[in-house]
Amino acid sequence: MEQTRSITVDGIGYDIGQFSQGVQQAVGIYNSFQADLNKAQLEVIKTQAALQSVGAQIGEAVKKELAEKAAAAKAEADAATAANEPAIKLAE
Repeated sequence: MEQTRSITVDGIGYDIGQFSQGVQQAVGIYNSFQADLNKAQLEVIKTQAALQSVGAQIGEAVKKELAEKAAAAKAEADAATAANEPAIKLAE
């Protein structure tokens, strides 16, 4: 990662090279923390996207299973009704 070569304080830009080693090291530490934060934020975004995708897959799987169970229950009820009907229907 490229090091920041300038810093802005109170709206004025300065070249880092003109400051002491202590200031330059502090800027380096700041940049390192900023890079870590950016990586962590990217991981959060990736994790959120993965969770959303898996959640959608779970939702679809649940809907499919519910539909299959409803169809099986209807078929079972229809079969039970057919078994209870007389083989020959009398005209009323």
